[in-house]
Amino acid sequence: MATYLGASRGAHYPFWALRRNHLWEVDGADELELTSGGRRPTLAALDAADPLAGLPKEDFNLVSRDPEIAARIAGSLLLRFFDPLPVGLLDALGLTDLLAGRIDTSLRPRVGETFSNRDTVADAYGGNRVLGITPLADGILTVYSDEKGPYADTRIDGTNWIAYTGDGLSGDQQIRNGNRSMARYQAEQRALRYWHKPYGGQWHFETWAVIVECHRRWGRGEDGKMRREYVWVLVPVPSPLRETWPQEVIDALNEDDGSVHDDSLDVSPKEAGETPVSDCERYRRLAAAARRTGSGRTQRSRRVQVDRYFRSPAAREAVILRSGGRCENSSCAGHPTELTDAGAPILEVDHINDLGRGGEDVPETMIALCPNCHALKTRGSNRQGLRMSLLTIARARHQAFAEQE
Repeated sequence: MATYLGASRGAHYPFWALRRNHLWEVDGADELELTSGGRRPTLAALDAADPLAGLPKEDFNLVSRDPEIAARIAGSLLLRFFDPLPVGLLDALGLTDLLAGRIDTSLRPRVGETFSNRDTVADAYGGNRVLGITPLADGILTVYSDEKGPYADTRIDGTNWIAYTGDGLSGDQQIRNGNRSMARYQAEQRALRYWHKPYGGQWHFETWAVIVECHRRWGRGEDGKMRREYVWVLVPVPSPLRETWPQEVIDALNEDDGSVHDDSLDVSPKEAGETPVSDCERYRRLAAAARRTGSGRTQRSRRVQVDRYFRSPAAREAVILRSGGRCENSSCAGHPTELTDAGAPILEVDHINDLGRGGEDVPETMIALCPNCHALKTRGSNRQGLRMSLLTIARARHQAFAEQE
């Protein structure tokens, strides 16, 4: 034991922490010389004493007679500290018979477990009772998503992937606290637990998930002010063991370079006190920002769905600005200037060529339509001809608006 501790100074702190938590006993512990801080013994004292140490008797007896508890403890430790599992480790530790084929199934909580509130989760499995990104008592990271909560977590259309808003209620979010843990799990390609509470429902452990992308976008904080926030793209997986993950998940992880896709550079929202510019000048800036963002988009099937979710806010704002609050279909026979109760135009910004079929997220190929014209463009019998007409209109209006002084 002392040889192992001497080989790595970092190993000697958890060794002593287990004793402080009454999970480990060390013979002659009170006689060992401590460091100047008095928190743990010096390496020299440990090497000289080479003390016997191990589980308390009652704990040893418990895990010896209950294979389920032993498997749960060993599985948690292996996933936390030895993920991915090194070849031959189970044999070397004598755990092959105990854990073969059951590392993940021995873990608690199990997928699908339900609790009335966060306190009952913590009572059963430990961990923080409030934070949205926090480990349970076994040290494995857990994220919580409350449908009634302050964050706009949602499933990405066309996928079962999850857009999960990062840590921090107000002000620009930073890579610290929960977001730092998320970044580490993304870099290490480790699975975390995803808990969800539907509106009016209960908390349930919904799925294991891995992080395949991180975006930064504009959002509104709890204080009502615009701020930059992180959004982590989570992909559900059957278990925390990599060998159980579908190939599309492995492909997504291999494609992830760990960088943050900073969509907040696309456009800065208008705030009070901003230096005013003309509509045409703002349109030009928005169009340029949309082209910059669009140049980084991909055409891989799943990525198209993700890109559609994180579609350029600059492009949409530019089209609404260009429309002047009217449906841009020159043959509109509906209600081109109808308003909502809040006085906003009832317009839907549409990609004339769908993003999923290679359409670009830029103003010159997008158009503002009233709901009636949008339905005709999407489902009308003359939709192909209408799309060609709308594309001509959008390009002409874009050019005219961009060149206008």
